[in-house]
Amino acid sequence: MTSARNNQLLRGNFELGKGEKLLQDNPKAIVKEVFWTHGITQRAISAATKIPQQTVSRLVITLIEDGLIRGVGDSGKASTGLEPNPEYAYSYGLSILLDAISIALMNFKGEVVATRHVELDDMGIASVLSKAVAEVEAMSAEHSIDNDRILGIGVGISGFFSSNDGKMNTHHAIEEWADINIADTVADAFNLPTWVVNDGTGAAAGEGIAGVGRKYKNFVYFFVSSAFGGGLINNGDMIRGTHGNAGELGDMLPAKLYSHPNLKLLERILLKHGVEVPSMYRLNEVFDPEWPGVDEWIYKVQDSFDLVATASSALLDSQAIIIGGHIPTKLAQKVIPRIDVYAQFRRGAKRPMPEIVCAGVTDCPVAVGAATLPIRDWYL
Repeated sequence: MTSARNNQLLRGNFELGKGEKLLQDNPKAIVKEVFWTHGITQRAISAATKIPQQTVSRLVITLIEDGLIRGVGDSGKASTGLEPNPEYAYSYGLSILLDAISIALMNFKGEVVATRHVELDDMGIASVLSKAVAEVEAMSAEHSIDNDRILGIGVGISGFFSSNDGKMNTHHAIEEWADINIADTVADAFNLPTWVVNDGTGAAAGEGIAGVGRKYKNFVYFFVSSAFGGGLINNGDMIRGTHGNAGELGDMLPAKLYSHPNLKLLERILLKHGVEVPSMYRLNEVFDPEWPGVDEWIYKVQDSFDLVATASSALLDSQAIIIGGHIPTKLAQKVIPRIDVYAQFRRGAKRPMPEIVCAGVTDCPVAVGAATLPIRDWYL
């Protein structure tokens, strides 16, 4: 596969672009406003970017002619508001899980076009990439997507970055992926620009574009899966940190003092009560909040949720805390009312508290988040 997009900062084995900044009259600044506010008017774009409205009108005409944006509604006229043209470009996301992969396809508007989840017996590099390439090619054929309309591929994987050289200390179940440059390896297989994040950051990135997180500029994402982690979104963008490890919420919880709120613990408790569950990636489809053992899990992890939610609120003053990952929505709904975010009272009032809500992206959240990485790079 090849890509004709030359104006983005490339990752993997691809050379870095010149990284043109968004100047005041750069049409990319207009596309950025259109992406984040679907239906935005030219007047609102002018107010947000400080570009004179006459210049905005001229650039909008060009952008529509080039196919990047379009008017909303059936009329397609710019006067009714603007939105990205979803068919202008696409991106892929690959989630490398502990015993499976997930693939997500996203269009230029930030909408999820398709997802696939494939369980694998062999999580080695050759096995994963062979299957992933085949799935991506099949999805492109199914949706009639030309290679030159693919911006790139993002990768989400369990682990933490060891340094700034692109290598990760991955989960022991995917040992072969440890201490290699994952971006280079995936870029070679797909011949596409490639970006890599850990799974929690990836899921948060996806929630910020394709989920309920889109309504919040600042939020903390609780990633509940085989382990407990998270991601941070500030002013709509990912907080990566010095090495790319920002959002490692599980490290707030000393294992000897706190039970980590993960789904492996839930599976063990449910099994003790005679409830066998499928793969955690399908748990949302069958979960019953009345299963024996559910309340026991909540009791064990309640203090952990309280501590991390309080620390997140106090440190980041976020608008929201979003409970996501692979946790069943019905379980998250049962947990949320019990989370206690501590704050001092002063003059009869607390400081503003974050909303605590369920994630909107429940199908392949890491792959969806990974698919946003090429799009985020293009827009931002």
